[in-house]
Amino acid sequence: MLARTSILLVVVGVLSGSMRCAAGDGQWVAVSTGAEVPIPVDGAGQDDSPILAAMDDDALPFHFEPPPDAPEQPDRPLGSAWFGGEPGPPIFAPAPPASGKDSRVWPNIAEPGPDMGDFPNSAFTLPKGRAYVEFSPVTLFTADSQNPQGYIAPYLLRYGVTDDVEFRIFGNGLTHLGGPAPTTGFSPLNLDLKVHLWNDRREWLVPAMSLEVFLLTKWGSSPFIAGWEPSLNLNFDLPITKKINLEWTFGYGGVQQAINIDTREIFIPRFNFLIPGIHRSFNLNFNQFSAQWAIEYRVNGQLDIFLHGFHNGAILLNLGAGEMIGAGAFYKFNSRVIAFGSVNSGLTPNLPDFAAQLGFAVAL
Repeated sequence: MLARTSILLVVVGVLSGSMRCAAGDGQWVAVSTGAEVPIPVDGAGQDDSPILAAMDDDALPFHFEPPPDAPEQPDRPLGSAWFGGEPGPPIFAPAPPASGKDSRVWPNIAEPGPDMGDFPNSAFTLPKGRAYVEFSPVTLFTADSQNPQGYIAPYLLRYGVTDDVEFRIFGNGLTHLGGPAPTTGFSPLNLDLKVHLWNDRREWLVPAMSLEVFLLTKWGSSPFIAGWEPSLNLNFDLPITKKINLEWTFGYGGVQQAINIDTREIFIPRFNFLIPGIHRSFNLNFNQFSAQWAIEYRVNGQLDIFLHGFHNGAILLNLGAGEMIGAGAFYKFNSRVIAFGSVNSGLTPNLPDFAAQLGFAVAL
């Protein structure tokens, strides 16, 4: 009779005092009774109640707690603050950290994403201590009115010094130019620093912005050296919708000018290369304005497509002065690797009629 009473007390305690122990979303969690129930034993210290067998550690009741479905955040209305809508956080400052926000997931090749691929650079930087390697082993272009056809293998190395400061090294790498004086060598590298200033504020039509400064060095093969040339640039990103992003870069930097001794035309030599007997250096310290733009569309979680163009060259693919447009895509293989490619055409005489690029970016 006593054993039956004990069993009944245990069952009642389980039914009335049970509670779930938090163990994280989407995990099996143990159910505790929340009450102490005495279990009688006989005089020899042996179990007099079969309920102990059911209370072995491996036989405790469990409950599966599925992770809650995270509701999709509504898109912030573009420009709504100008018409009495919610103004959001301060405009010209980084967004304040969310309470209890987790650190950024790594590796993540999609955030902030590669800078190579389309012409402008993004406004965003890598997290502190993280790195990207971006490389385009296939970059081809035809000749134009002053510059020969050729091949380059541009690269970009990125490292997050802090969450908002990124140190970078880039260049055109192995460079081969054809024409009447075929030449092969390594283009000089550039030392680059990008500083993220603030995030976008769609409510105010304010884009995300970063400051980028770089210095073209003399560390390369002699046919492609044009001295030390500084450059100052501003990078912008403005998400129009959840799938469409507008990106652009404005810059002002030093370039070399040359003159064709036969036609007397002044132009910007591609990769600072002068054809012997035809070209002559004209101005080694000419400051030039440049602009690049891109409209990016996210097709799905793996594929992004874009239209882009530049005026007087792009930071990472400067084919000369003038106007160029093109189209391309990014394809995400996994959290570490994205491939990119583009096909482009010059609209002015001193740019190639055809230029193509194929490369990839890796998050380390």
